[in-house]
Amino acid sequence: MAGRAFAVGFVPLKVAVIALLFLLPTYWPLVLLLLPMALVALWLPRRAERRRRSQLGARTHAVIGSPRWPLLRASCDALALLLVLVALLQPVGVGEQGDGGADVVLCVDVSWSMAARDELPSRLQRVQEEMGELATGLTDTRLALVAFAGTAELVVPLTVDAAAVVTMANELLPGAHGTGGTDPGAAIDLARQWLARSERLRVIVVLSDGEDFVGNGMAAAARTKTAGIVVHAVGCGDPGGSKIVVDGDGGEQFLRDGSGNDIVSRLEVANLQALSHAGGGRFTRSTPNSLRRLYDEHVVPAARAAAVHSGRLAPRHLAPWVLFTALCLWMLRWCVPERSR
Repeated sequence: MAGRAFAVGFVPLKVAVIALLFLLPTYWPLVLLLLPMALVALWLPRRAERRRRSQLGARTHAVIGSPRWPLLRASCDALALLLVLVALLQPVGVGEQGDGGADVVLCVDVSWSMAARDELPSRLQRVQEEMGELATGLTDTRLALVAFAGTAELVVPLTVDAAAVVTMANELLPGAHGTGGTDPGAAIDLARQWLARSERLRVIVVLSDGEDFVGNGMAAAARTKTAGIVVHAVGCGDPGGSKIVVDGDGGEQFLRDGSGNDIVSRLEVANLQALSHAGGGRFTRSTPNSLRRLYDEHVVPAARAAAVHSGRLAPRHLAPWVLFTALCLWMLRWCVPERSR
């Protein structure tokens, strides 16, 4: 693949994604010369019109006719020139032949606060449902699972078996992994280590209520972004807060602090927004299919563009179609009458 592929934009259409990239051939700076040439081409007809008016005076329109459709002709010229510029930069779309997948590590918060029931049936169970929705019909993408509370633990390494990841995720319980507290930074650092050797697009998704007792989540996300890995966040819970239901000797009861007061856990939106911003990703609230939408609208297009850039996915050349459209515009321009009597 000649030149360097440069992603300029993505347009999500439901689950289908259109990605426009440019190969940027080595001669691309010369393309900029077309702009002053276009200005000269616009200036010459105006100079000719002024010369005719100076020679014919008030009889100009009577002798040669009145101008017709000047805006349409100018628009056709401008659009055709723009399309020629685009074609010279060798635009390509994302093809279907090759590997366009991503490597995604799902970091799931399993601290006690994830037992709160402001998400039904609970925060953690809502996360598990979201992961099941993500795994449905997943192709070309490897998933890994990290569980974290006060410490982080790799539960499932990168695998194409999304169903196995969901099965292991469904076995997670609040408070059953690691030490007490919540440290999303430890999970992000661990995920970064497992993604270090990947040649695909690398993504970390933190699924949490946003509590960060250690306070190093943003720093870990920033380090991860520097390594070329994107960090997204999905927030579970309600900012208004909820008590935490746990199993006790006499059945279910509320989790209490050292003073005997019921603990109220809240969705820390600001923490998750700051974490995703530091990681160059997106934050979204947990709603039905929110994880799947995040994947379809942001991970998929970025992964396919990265695959074209690295040569793992064959590009679909669009320059002939762009030039054909420019030719049609110029043909229309010359078919439009220039003057009428």
